[in-house]
Amino acid sequence: MKKMIYGAAAALILATTGCTGSFQLMQAVHRWHRNFENRWTDEICYLVACILPIYAASYTVDTIFFNSVEFWMGTNPVQINTAEATITRVDATTAIVQSKATGETFTLKRAADGTFAMTDMHGNTVTAEMQGSLLTMTFPDGTTRTSLM
Repeated sequence: MKKMIYGAAAALILATTGCTGSFQLMQAVHRWHRNFENRWTDEICYLVACILPIYAASYTVDTIFFNSVEFWMGTNPVQINTAEATITRVDATTAIVQSKATGETFTLKRAADGTFAMTDMHGNTVTAEMQGSLLTMTFPDGTTRTSLM
């Protein structure tokens, strides 16, 4: 009976793994602890994630489950949404951002106080401020949107 259980477990492991995958869960854990502005807070969160087996657990779950699903189904259940764009740095505080999806071009400027302003080709400006993982955007009509990054 034991041999049959071990054989079934070995077959299951061999059948469900087969790729290295994108390790989206591991990346999410890494982004979480790297998101703190204070380096000491970042280091403490990193040590906690290592001492409590958060990294080990996310690596194991990613390796055995999520990457296998990604291999067999073509998509990873843990999605990281990114916007594809070409970014051209003009100087230390200015960059030109061109969306690959729409072709729109924006000018992104960083102010001395740490806020960002993005201006489209029509002159509309959106200001943005990051505080830790919280992004607050203010639109030309005065409305604001807050998003957790």
